[in-house]
Amino acid sequence: MALHVQVDRNRKLISVTGEGVVTDHDLLEYVREFLLGADLSGYDELFDLSAADLVDLTYAGLAAVAEAAAATDPEAAPTKIAILVSEALAMGRSRMYQTLRESKGGRRATRVFWDEGECREWLGIPS
Repeated sequence: MALHVQVDRNRKLISVTGEGVVTDHDLLEYVREFLLGADLSGYDELFDLSAADLVDLTYAGLAAVAEAAAATDPEAAPTKIAILVSEALAMGRSRMYQTLRESKGGRRATRVFWDEGECREWLGIPS
């Protein structure tokens, strides 16, 4: 998998780092393993995709990921998803995912960032 995942149970944070080519399948496996399988749906998520290649992500694949992930959103506890990117293509694909997730009933606050400091600040994580 092109995604490396670390779970900080004290901060209730899942940190995901993408390296190399990230596919729709990689993202769907992440949702299945961590949000469904490990029941970490109440955790904030930080996706650092600044070193990842997102060219293989598709609209249909992102829609499937968005639907699966949105179904895990907790109703009571507000959680956040921060996506860190470094190029225009990644920004576009991440915004597409954000829109798809919202259209599938996702309740998590989702933002896409160019700057790591702003990303961490929004999540309340020290640099």
